[in-house]
Amino acid sequence: MLDVLHQAFLSFLVMVGLAQPGPVTYQGYGEGEYVLVAPQIAGNLETLNVARGQQVHKGEALFALDHADETAALDQAKAQAEHAEATLADLLKGKRAPEIETLTAQRDQARAALEIAKITFDRDQKQLKAEAISRATLDNDKSALDQAQAHLAGTEADLATGLLSTGRDDAIKAAAADVAAAQATVTSAQWRLDQKSAAAPGDAFVFDTLYRPGEFIAAGQAVVSLLPALNIRARFFVPEPDLASLPAGTAVQIHCDGCAELIPAHVTYVAPQAEYSPPQLYNRNNRERLLYMLEATPDSSPELIHPGQPVDVTVGDGT
Repeated sequence: MLDVLHQAFLSFLVMVGLAQPGPVTYQGYGEGEYVLVAPQIAGNLETLNVARGQQVHKGEALFALDHADETAALDQAKAQAEHAEATLADLLKGKRAPEIETLTAQRDQARAALEIAKITFDRDQKQLKAEAISRATLDNDKSALDQAQAHLAGTEADLATGLLSTGRDDAIKAAAADVAAAQATVTSAQWRLDQKSAAAPGDAFVFDTLYRPGEFIAAGQAVVSLLPALNIRARFFVPEPDLASLPAGTAVQIHCDGCAELIPAHVTYVAPQAEYSPPQLYNRNNRERLLYMLEATPDSSPELIHPGQPVDVTVGDGT
């Protein structure tokens, strides 16, 4: 009897504003957003690296399809790319070393011949003044000097040309285009090979494996279903009169069977419409029967909540 009177007195204080209401608890259940991992290219399932109920970490192998064709296509693409690159490199090179050495020797001989021609011409100019030689001899020396200068210029031009690339500009451009195309083919072949296997996109719980080795997998067909801890939520239902006091971001606490402590969380979603609203509930006195679904995301220990598990969501000081 005293407890009843005490409760009635507290209710009276709340009504007149002399006491703060206690925590409010709403019922709900755990919910998970699953990640379905599927190949982008069809094939037979060759290996399944995980089992249902297993924990996986980011980057760990999940499964692989048969990939003999894709491996062969990649090898072929790489060989074609190497051939195209070798062709371009050959066009960009100058003459080979022995040919360059020959051209260099010819230039050096032309230089030596020019020096001899200069010496002969200078000497004969002096001898002409002394009338030791004829004018015709000096003219021959001058002609030999001019020929030696021209020959040197020719050998220097040949050497310069030999050091340049052997390919024409249009041939070099075509070879460069072949290299780019071959590299693109390698990239495409590598992508197709990569699609024949899958790794975990993040730390997750293996909720289910949908196929077994040897079965045919269509492109886009999920093979493994993952449940990352970050994708676990608590769904709970709130009467219409309480809706305004629970906007997104509101701090709440989640309790589940087997949870030693309350799990801190915050509201991340408020449904825009009621879950259940027959016409008779539009009566002003029955609005508390109009329920709205909210979602709360745990701030820590989300793995303690299991999808479908009943939970209680407390708003206010639940301690």
